[in-house]
Amino acid sequence: MDIEVLMCKLAEAGTTVILKVDHERYAQGGDYWTLVISGGSLGAQGLVRAEEASLAECLRVGLSRLMDGGSQWEWVSEYLADG
Repeated sequence: MDIEVLMCKLAEAGTTVILKVDHERYAQGGDYWTLVISGGSLGAQGLVRAEEASLAECLRVGLSRLMDGGSQWEWVSEYLADG
């Protein structure tokens, strides 16, 4: 998955995306990757958030949740297939 292309497409779709790795949660063995997608284009959905122990799983969960927001997010499925 080309994360830079994905992030640019999400920005073009009207969202703000934060992808974070947390060293404290990593040291504790927790879910240290966080993905937050927000913005006006999410409408009533408002915010998508995922916290997982691997980057691939965090993106899979977050993008799957984004797709639950309606048909305008169907294009995201191509990134789920890559991951």
